[in-house]
Amino acid sequence: MILDVQGVTKVFPGPGKSKKIANDNITFTINEGEIFGLLGQNGAGKTTLVNQILGLLTPDRGDIQLLGKSVLQSPTLARSICSVQPQSQVPLGFLTPKQAVSLIGKMRAGKKYDPKRLDMLFEALDMGEWENKEGQKLSGGARRLAAFCMAVIVPGKLVILDEPTNDVDPVRRRYLWQVIRDLTNDGTSVILVTHNVVEAERAVDRVAIINEGKILTQGTPTEVKGSVSNQMRLELSLAKELKEIDIPNWALSTHQNGSRLFISMDPSEVPAAIEWAKVQVDKGQCIDYSLSPSTIEDAYIELTSKKEVVSS
Repeated sequence: MILDVQGVTKVFPGPGKSKKIANDNITFTINEGEIFGLLGQNGAGKTTLVNQILGLLTPDRGDIQLLGKSVLQSPTLARSICSVQPQSQVPLGFLTPKQAVSLIGKMRAGKKYDPKRLDMLFEALDMGEWENKEGQKLSGGARRLAAFCMAVIVPGKLVILDEPTNDVDPVRRRYLWQVIRDLTNDGTSVILVTHNVVEAERAVDRVAIINEGKILTQGTPTEVKGSVSNQMRLELSLAKELKEIDIPNWALSTHQNGSRLFISMDPSEVPAAIEWAKVQVDKGQCIDYSLSPSTIEDAYIELTSKKEVVSS
């Protein structure tokens, strides 16, 4: 076992005499060579938890052990075991990605630093066009990839990636997920901190959904999806000019993201759902539709809100 988090609680003072519970009795473990997803919206308590794993904050209650040693007793040891890509952009200044990644590699590995790994990472992520370009002239996606390489050029036993795909183009996102998976081949474990539920479902071995400081459920993607029972998902591509649509009474929950509308339903309602979707196409309100089993996104929405959730 790489990481063992037991009953971690962290409370911050709020306005006046109020208190903000950032983490509420959080417990989970991460095994060697495992990708563990920590899913939650902004303010759910993910970053606070990561900072405690790194020994930057001390829990008010509970314990965190890395490789069998308490982080509370050895916070500096935790930072030597972990490699981190923060959510915020890493300022490169006048350094090129190649210079920045090489510098971090030499700092972490010293004389054991192997520049061939840098070449391998840049090739795997197709970063050749940016490797010698000054950081201040790079796009957000290129800087994000450079920060990822800085985190994994000499990876610790536990790599923590906070929203690693932000601003990264779709093609290189696929390359990035492959490199992340390759990290685990030698036993390295990964914590993926994200609110991008769709991407996480494809990438993780196990996942925990965190909301308002609490872990609502955790397990394999299949186990987490099972928490919404045996539901089905209807996904519709709405007409561009359509901002809303009348939701049928058999819908258990709905979620709209731009022109995509997602509806969860009981399997017994599938015939009615298909007929309803066909009518929306005939009326010009819907361009196309698809039907599939529930996803982690459906579980996430149902667990974090018992009412309709709409995001744009």
